[in-house]
Parts: sequence; structure tokens; C-alpha cells
Amino acid sequence: MPPELIVRLRQSAREFGDTYASYLATQPDREYFWAPGHYGVVAFHRMGRYVNVADGLLADPENRERLLADFLAFAEQNRWVATFMNVPRSEINIFRRQGCQVTKCGEEALVQLDRTNWQGKEASWLRRQESYCKRHGVEISEVTPDLADPDYRDEVAAQLEEISGDHISSTLHRREMRFFVSKFSAYEMIGRRLFVAREGSRVIGFIVCNPGLGGDFWAVEVYRRRQDAVRGVIPSIIMHAMRAMKAEGVRYFSLSLSPFLRCNPVVGDSRVFRFVANSWWRYLNPVYDVQGIFHFRSRFRPDYREMFLAVKPGVTIRSLLVIAYIWRLFHFNPLRLLQRSWRQGRTTKNRSLAMPGRRSKRMIRQLRRKRSGGDAVTSEIPVATVYKQENAEFETYEDISI
Repeated sequence: MPPELIVRLRQSAREFGDTYASYLATQPDREYFWAPGHYGVVAFHRMGRYVNVADGLLADPENRERLLADFLAFAEQNRWVATFMNVPRSEINIFRRQGCQVTKCGEEALVQLDRTNWQGKEASWLRRQESYCKRHGVEISEVTPDLADPDYRDEVAAQLEEISGDHISSTLHRREMRFFVSKFSAYEMIGRRLFVAREGSRVIGFIVCNPGLGGDFWAVEVYRRRQDAVRGVIPSIIMHAMRAMKAEGVRYFSLSLSPFLRCNPVVGDSRVFRFVANSWWRYLNPVYDVQGIFHFRSRFRPDYREMFLAVKPGVTIRSLLVIAYIWRLFHFNPLRLLQRSWRQGRTTKNRSLAMPGRRSKRMIRQLRRKRSGGDAVTSEIPVATVYKQENAEFETYEDISI
């Protein structure tokens, strides 16, 4: 892929992305479909005849249905099954019009910064975390991840990599999961914002935020800390980031997706996926703790936005297994799972988690857009083009006229 398109990809993700996963389109495990004229791009992961899209339709909203139709025509030519994750409710009708089956897959937790002041009883827990960290000498700041800066390159980045490695080794999978989450590298932070917590010169925790909506939207998608870090350091870093962005006029701060949250029936949905999602929520938290994820994000008192899975022609057991495989969901040692389940079973009585109601009291239907896209969509190229990325190098493997 030409260097100018790599730059344009980042611009498109920043300008048009409106979910936590949008900027993941820049990850090195995707292939790319550029529509005729390069007015939009779809990043996807292909396994056999199954194509999975997690990052959304990166185009101006008025062009998204056309981009979707172009991409589905390309997939149909190749006899591929196309699956789209993280489709917001405001877009499900365009997927239905293109023949996709739509099923709810969870809800994205969003803090509307222009309507939040973190006062009152609801925010008391968050204020206590901040106060506790301050009393223990924790200092939180934003750091520019500039590799030309020797202090960042030699001191900060090395500590971030150490923290990340320790965190990964303590998880069930003991490796970074893929596709729905970014692969963290302190040396590849283009376009992202980094906030760190320190005790003296020692970094004890950090978060990474991804952009969207031309800077009106930021999503915290990676947050990690040392095992011996001060209690409450991650909530305190997130609060620092939200306060800083509120002062800048940013509208939305995403805490990312809460998978399988309130997967209630919708018209024409997949009973298979709904059964899997609701069963996972109830019984499979030792494998992937969706209840714990919801509990942590609920402490920030966010609003919620319903997210959907859209599949053409429809969900099958095989398509779900492909999603699990590329996510690396079941890549773990069964003995560690048994140990984890045993520990959770012994502490269940002391584990008090927030449980969701049948419906969110504060639901966001559609994000307001202040800015429109700029040069990220202008081009003279008349055909759709597909690029495959391998080992951080791009190569064209097919041109398709639509």
C-alpha cells in the first residue's frame, strides 16, 4: 500500500471512527478494502471464506451505505461470509437493507464529558481513588510518546514494556489477545495519547487512548499497572485523562465495549448468537470475565450505546468459531482455567459485582458530530483496491472494479 494511503488510513480512522475499535484499523493484522475514489475504507481480517470487520465503516456517514454495498459486492464476488462487529444502533438499518442479519452483541460505555462534573454521591468512589493515590505520592501526567525524545525512548518506554509484559503473564491466556484489542507496543504509538502514573521516577501504571470523530472522541482501550501499584491507580489515571480532555472540549470518552451486556432479542436476530452471549454472561466468566468488565466500567457512571453484530448471509456455528479463533479466545492452558475457576469459586461470597438492569437508564442513540472529514477522502482512483498487510509491509494483491 503506498505510503500516502497509510497516512490516509490513519486520518480516516481519526476523522470518521466513532467506536472504541475504530482506530484498531491501523493495527498490522488487517487487510484493507478501499472503495472506488477512495472515499472510504474497510479494514478486515480474513480466515478462509470468512471475513471479519471490527473497526466499522471508515467514511463520512452519508457515504457509509454506499461503502457497505461496495464491500459486500466484493465479498460476494469472492463467495465470502462477511461479519461486522461493533455496529452502533444508529447504523443497523443500512446493514438490514443490504441483507445482513443483525444481533445485539453488547453495549459501549461512554462518558459525555460536556455533561459530567464528577460531583455528588455517584462519583464519590472515583474521588476516593484519586484522593488515595494523591496521599500516597502518585503523580499522573500525559506523556508524548515521541521516539526522538531520549527520555521517553530509554526510560519511559522500557518501563511500559515491562509493565505490559508482567500484566500479560498474569492473565489466563498469558499472551495478548487479537483483533478486538490492540497489540500494545510502547514504540508504535502514532496518533494515540498516553497517560502514566509515577511514584518518583518509577512508572506504576498507564493507559492508552485512541482517537475518533476528529478529536471529539477518545477511547481508553489499553490500561495496565504493576502488581504492587497503589490501589486505585487505573481509575485515577482515567479520571485524569477525562478531566484533561473535558478542559480541551472533547465530547465523548469511551470505556470500550462491555461484551454480551443485555443481549436481548431484536427483530430477525440470530438465536444461536443470542444463546451463546447470554450463556457466556451467566456461566463462562472464568474464561473471559464479562461481568467484571461491566462492573469496573459501571463505576464511572457512563451512558451506554447498544452495539450489534451484522452478518451476511447470517450467523452460523462456524462463523462464531472463526471469531473466537482470530480473537484467540480459547488459546489458554486448561489447567490454568481450573485453577482460576477454583480461586473464583472460593472468593464468590466476597465478590460483590454491580449487575445491570434490564435496560440502561441512560442510553445514547447517536453521537453528535462537530467536525466533518477533510482530505482523508479525496482521490482520483476509479476502482476499488484491496491491500494485504504482512509483517508491517503492504502489497497490492487484487484490483476489483465495482
